[in-house]
Amino acid sequence: MCIFSLALGPGEEPITFVGKTAGKIVPARGPNDFGWDPVFQPDGFEQTYAEMPKSVKNEISHRGKALALVKEHFASASYIVQSDDSA
Repeated sequence: MCIFSLALGPGEEPITFVGKTAGKIVPARGPNDFGWDPVFQPDGFEQTYAEMPKSVKNEISHRGKALALVKEHFASASYIVQSDDSA
């Protein structure tokens, strides 16, 4: 699970984006170059995160899912950015 939250200002309720990927812990397979990638096998896949191409991992990972929700939110929002010229 990966969670991102965005608060639009003081006193504003945060907007939360949750990404989840179900899977299981398996004996380590693949390169050991990032965290627990060698031991996590997502449901529906025969490879661990470490064994699969990064493009596939990023599409199905909990982090990728949460970031896609953040991107979707900003694409549909009509935020107006105000700057403080005193800085």
